[in-house]
Amino acid sequence: MARNKKKAFKSRKRTDDNEVVVNKDGWTNRPSMPEREGEWTMDWSNARFEAYYRHFQKVLPTDEWDTFMEYMRKTLPTTFRLPAGKLTTPTIADIIATIHIPHLSGIEFEGEKVDPPRILSWYPRGLGYEFSAPKRVLRKLPEMKEFHQFLVYQTEVGNISRQEAVSMVPPLLLDVQPDHVVLDACASPGSKTAQLVEALHTKTDPITGEASFVPFPSGIVIANDAEYTRAQLLVHQSARLPSPSLMVTNLDASLFPTLRLENGEQVFFDRILCDVPCSGDGTLRKNVGIWKKWSTGDGNGLHSLQLRILLRAMNMLRPGGKIVYSTCSMNPLENEAVLAAALNVNPGQYILAPTSDLLPGLIRRPGLSYWKVATNVSTNETEVITGEDLSGQRDFDSYEAYCQATDGGEMKNTGGFFVALIHKLPGQGSEPEAMLIPDPITNPDDGTTTPDDSVPKSPTKRAGSPPPQQPPSKKVKVAKNVHSKSKGSAQSGMVIGSVGTNPGGAVFKEAPFTFIHEMDPLLQESLKRLHLKTSFPSANVFVRHPPTDYMKTFYFCNLLVKSVILHNQLERIRLVSAGVKAFSRQDMGPANSLPDPPIPDDNVQLGGSGDTNGGTSINYPRDRQVALRFTNEGILTVVGFVNDEVKIPADLETLKRLLSLQFPLLDQLVSGSFAELIRPKSTGSYIVIVEPGNTEDGVLRHTLILPLWKSSTSVSLMVDKQGKSAISLQVFGKDVSQPSKAEDNSAKGKTGDLEDEL
Repeated sequence: MARNKKKAFKSRKRTDDNEVVVNKDGWTNRPSMPEREGEWTMDWSNARFEAYYRHFQKVLPTDEWDTFMEYMRKTLPTTFRLPAGKLTTPTIADIIATIHIPHLSGIEFEGEKVDPPRILSWYPRGLGYEFSAPKRVLRKLPEMKEFHQFLVYQTEVGNISRQEAVSMVPPLLLDVQPDHVVLDACASPGSKTAQLVEALHTKTDPITGEASFVPFPSGIVIANDAEYTRAQLLVHQSARLPSPSLMVTNLDASLFPTLRLENGEQVFFDRILCDVPCSGDGTLRKNVGIWKKWSTGDGNGLHSLQLRILLRAMNMLRPGGKIVYSTCSMNPLENEAVLAAALNVNPGQYILAPTSDLLPGLIRRPGLSYWKVATNVSTNETEVITGEDLSGQRDFDSYEAYCQATDGGEMKNTGGFFVALIHKLPGQGSEPEAMLIPDPITNPDDGTTTPDDSVPKSPTKRAGSPPPQQPPSKKVKVAKNVHSKSKGSAQSGMVIGSVGTNPGGAVFKEAPFTFIHEMDPLLQESLKRLHLKTSFPSANVFVRHPPTDYMKTFYFCNLLVKSVILHNQLERIRLVSAGVKAFSRQDMGPANSLPDPPIPDDNVQLGGSGDTNGGTSINYPRDRQVALRFTNEGILTVVGFVNDEVKIPADLETLKRLLSLQFPLLDQLVSGSFAELIRPKSTGSYIVIVEPGNTEDGVLRHTLILPLWKSSTSVSLMVDKQGKSAISLQVFGKDVSQPSKAEDNSAKGKTGDLEDEL
C-alpha cells in the first residue's frame, strides 16, 4: 500500500486550480506543454470563450478585452510566500532581501534584462514574492540557478511555499486565530490548507503587529478532500508543516457529517474555506488544454455541486463565523449565481461582507450583479442563444470579488480568480429554519452518510477530479476491547480503522488511532528519560496501529483533535491522518530491567471507555531495552514541555560538524561547551539549541532547535538530508551536508553502535 501511495504522489498533478505541488524535477508542477517565451507562437484562442465572456456575460469593459486576452496568452509569473510567525521566516526574508535580490539585479540574459524577485505589495508583512524569469533562464543563468536551488531546498522543509498569487487570497480573508475551529472543505493539494495551519500557529500582537509562533494552539484545522488519493496528497504536503492541530478527512464536502465532542456536543466551525470544484477557466495561462475544450456546459454542470457544498458549510458555521467561497473560474454561474441561491435559502442569516478594506494594495473588481444562463453560445456574437435570466434571484446589491485580474495593471498580472466573504450574523440559530441541504443521514448499520432524496444531484464532475478511487486492498487489524463501556458514538481509547463506505461508494480502510494510557509504565519510563515536564499532556499520545503490534512511532495531538477522534465513528468521518509525529521508538539493546505490566485499578481502565483519560497499554519486545527519541517533525511542538537537562547549547562550528558528518565521533567534536556537555551524558535523545551568531563562513539569524541522538561513542543529528541542506544554505550560504570522501571514510567502521541503534 505504501508503494502505491508514493506512486500517487509522483504522478498525480492537480491541473484544475491555482495551486501547485513541488516535485523532484523542479520547483513547479505545471502541466507538460511547450515552453512559452512571452506570447505563444500559435494562435491560442476559443471563439466560444470570447463570445460568452465578452458579449454574453460582459465580464469586462469592452475597451479592456484586448489587453485581457493579450495577458491570457503570456507566461504566468512565479510567486511564492513565507509563513508568518515561523522562526525561520525573518532569516529567509533577510537572505532574499540582502543576498538574492541584489545579486539578481541588473543582470541580462541573451541581451534581455532579467528582473529580480519583487515583493507583492498587498501580501501581509511583505512575505509574498513574484518573479517572471522564464524556465530557460532558471536553467542556464548561474545566478538564477543558485536562487532556484535555494528555493527548492527551503520549499522541501516548509520554509517557503510555492503558490499562485490569487490562490493566496482566500485564506488571508478568513483571519484565522490560534483558537479557531477551521474546515478546508475541498483542500487538496494543500497550499491553502498550509496557510490556514500557519495562521493557526501564529499570534499577532495587537499593538505592534508583530507575529510570533504558537507551537501548541488549542484550535484545529480539518483538511478534507473527496478523492482518496488527493487526501493522501494532503498528508504528504502537510508533512512540511507538521501540526498537532491538523486532521485530514476523505469525505464528500456536500455531505460532510456532523462532528461530535464529549457529551454529544456538536462541533461548529469558526472559519470555513469552500474552494470548490470548478471549470478552472481562470487558469488558462497555465492549463492551456482548456483553450481547446472550453464550453458553457462546464460551469452549468458544476453549479449544483458548488451550491450543495456551500449550503452544507453554512449549516456548520458558528454564529459570527466566516466562510470564504472561491473558485478559479470567471463564470458567474459558478460564482455569483451560487452565492445568490445560497443566500436566498437562508434569508437574513448571512451577509456578503465587503473586502475592499482588506489586503490594501490588492487590485480587485466588484462581482457582477447581472448574469445570464446559456445552454450554448454561438461563435457569431449576434447569434447568442440565451437561457433563463437568474439575476433577479439575487438578494444583494454588490460586493467585492477578486474575479478578473489580468488587464495589464501593475498588480494584475495573475490568473483569473473569484473570492467572496460571507459572515453569519451573531445571534442566529445554529440550525437555520430554511435549509435546502439537511444534515446528512447516518445509516444505523454501518455509520456512513447518505444524502437526503430531496437534494439535487450534480450531473457532472470537473475534469481532473474523478470520483473517489478505491484504494488497493489491505488487511485491517481489528482488536476487541474487553474493557469498553462506551455509549452512543463515543469510542474507546483505541479507535479502529474499520471498513466503511463513502457516499460516493469508495471503500475506506485506514489504520487505527490507538491512544496510549497516560499511566502506562513504558510510556512513563520513556517520557522520564526524555525529561519531559509533568505538564506534558501524555494522554494525547497515540499510535497508528492496534496495541497487538510493537509500537514504533508515537503521534501527538491537542485535546480538541483527540476529542473528535474518540467521539466520532472513524468510518463515518473517514479520518486519514491526525496530529504530528512526536517520538520514535529506539531499540537500546538487551533489557536489564523493564517496568512491570500495567495493572488496572478502580480509577484506571486501560483500553477504557470514551473518557479522555482512557487508553491502551504499549506492547513491546520484553527482551529489549526501549526508549523514545525526539523527531524533527515534532520538536517545536514538544520543546516547551522539555526540561533543561536535555537541551545542549552549540555554536556554529559544532553545527557545521553535525551537518557535514552523519555520525561524528565524540572525539571528532570541536572543543567547546557542546563537546564538554554531551560527552558525560548517558545514551539517549537530546535537543541541540544553536543561538544566533556568526563566524567567518556563516551567519545564523534565528535560534535553531534540532533533535540529536547520543550513543556511547558518537552522536547524530536527527534531521534528513533535505533539512540539513536547507539549514546549510541558510547559515553558510552553501550545502555543507555533503561530507568529503576522506571524512566519510575516516568515520566508517567506528560508528557501528549508533548505526545499529538508528
